[in-house]
Amino acid sequence: METAINQTAVKNIVSVALADIQPSNYNPRKNFDEKSLAELADSIRQQGVLQAIGVRPIAENRFEIVFGERRYRASQIAGLEEIPAVILDISDETAEEMAVTENLQRKDVTPIEEANVYQKLIESGRHDVQSLAVQFGKNESYIRTRLKFVSLIPEIARLLEQDELTISVATEICRYGEDIQHDIYEKHLKEGLLYNSWRGMKASEVAKNIERSYTTDLKRYFFDKTVCLSCPHNTNNMMLFCEEGSCGNCANRKCLEEMNASYLAEKAVQLMEQRPLALLCRDFYGCNEKVVEQLVASGFEVEKLSVRPADYPEEPEAPDMEDYENAEEYAEAYKEYETELSEYKEECEDVNRRSEAGEITLYVKIGHNDISLCYVENAEIQAVAGEAKDAVVSPIEKLEKRDKRNKEIAQEKTVEDTKKQILEVDMTETKFGADEDRMIYFFMLPFLRREHFEAMGIEAKDTYYYLNDEDKMNIIANLTAKQKAIIRRDFLISNFKNASGSNATASLLLDFAKKHMPDQLADIQNGHNEVYEKRHLRIEEKIAVLSVQEKAKQEANATKDGQPETEVQIEQQTEEIAA
Repeated sequence: METAINQTAVKNIVSVALADIQPSNYNPRKNFDEKSLAELADSIRQQGVLQAIGVRPIAENRFEIVFGERRYRASQIAGLEEIPAVILDISDETAEEMAVTENLQRKDVTPIEEANVYQKLIESGRHDVQSLAVQFGKNESYIRTRLKFVSLIPEIARLLEQDELTISVATEICRYGEDIQHDIYEKHLKEGLLYNSWRGMKASEVAKNIERSYTTDLKRYFFDKTVCLSCPHNTNNMMLFCEEGSCGNCANRKCLEEMNASYLAEKAVQLMEQRPLALLCRDFYGCNEKVVEQLVASGFEVEKLSVRPADYPEEPEAPDMEDYENAEEYAEAYKEYETELSEYKEECEDVNRRSEAGEITLYVKIGHNDISLCYVENAEIQAVAGEAKDAVVSPIEKLEKRDKRNKEIAQEKTVEDTKKQILEVDMTETKFGADEDRMIYFFMLPFLRREHFEAMGIEAKDTYYYLNDEDKMNIIANLTAKQKAIIRRDFLISNFKNASGSNATASLLLDFAKKHMPDQLADIQNGHNEVYEKRHLRIEEKIAVLSVQEKAKQEANATKDGQPETEVQIEQQTEEIAA
């Protein structure tokens, strides 16, 4: 049906054919209640469409809905062919803004739809939180809270849209990242949970549960928390959690772990620089693995101690005058502090002296949330290792020994990783080189016979002497053509032991023998063939006898008339024929 342009003078409303109208992608409303649409359709059948929809032309006799999609759908259900509409000549941007604005004026708009509208308007670049608050008559806090609903995971957003979760509870949950939201949904909001369900709880209760289960008190950490003060993941910046005089709790565990690990690794390096004789170790009861990974990646070695270390002397804390009621009490406390400080310095000097003498080893200890100094008695370590107690090793010797072992470890790991990767390298187009040829001979040398050691320039020290790697490397360094032939043939001979019967190795063995020992091979073959001929003759004779017996039996069975011959008679006939 063609669109009828029956324009009214007052409201600029025309009748547009439903067949010429299509919904737009701008409408933030995605869910239409079927029951509500049916009720509206009944009303339209009785009273008609009381409020015109808004459309805009997109082609000849084609229109796109700007607002009023629910009335459009209900009119289709009611069987109408036309619908009153206001035709608007507007741009895409204006159409989108009008669509989302009109939808916000509905009574049944869901919090998620509202959040998506605000988000779209801000993403358009034409609005910010302040202008939205003015346009829709809301305060800025309301707009910001709704915008956070965009970050809700689909499962929790669905609960909010279905009124199974209150706006206040959703407000608390959306403050946290997706990882925490997923955990909250699976453990506390999923349908059918028998225990620990948070459905029906007040927002304040949910907030406390999240703080207890998913945040960490920042006062337990020693890194600079200046950045944390303004971080949105700090619970002090969340309305219900602000506590005066508190650092707050961190809800972003990954960020917290990374900041703490960086701080601890830097502190460990600083302590190592201050004490060149100190080594790194893990706390005896566990440590921060991220810190260990960072330090190892930086070239440090972190030991796992076999004995429990002793703590390095702890510096006493100076008294604060504000903590005392009068000057006399403060003076007495300060005097006590000076005594403790003097004892502390003496203890430190003693520990440092023993470290330089090689009696103890200083360590920078990596804990879970802190780095500290400790030391172990070298005698204890030697006892555990089974070394002599009087074997005193200087710190420099110990470091040199450690350096040598570190180099060995690097070589060992290089070889292991190369072994894993070499199978994936394509070498088919590379020419086989002389160095590879020498490698082949290295792996064939274990099959070299002892009588050929001298030809290789090796003096066998005793009957049980075998070539070691040094011997083999010396041999392949300057191989002659004759030596190569000896090694190859000894290798072949060693593999002929697998020859058996008529297998392929046996065939190769005989070809090899025919070339290098034809007379011996002929003697061997003749000897065995002679035995074979004698055995063959005996077998032929037995076969002939059995053939005669079989023939006699067949003739006897073929005789139908007359008395059958007895077995004795048959045997006699067989003997006569054989004679």
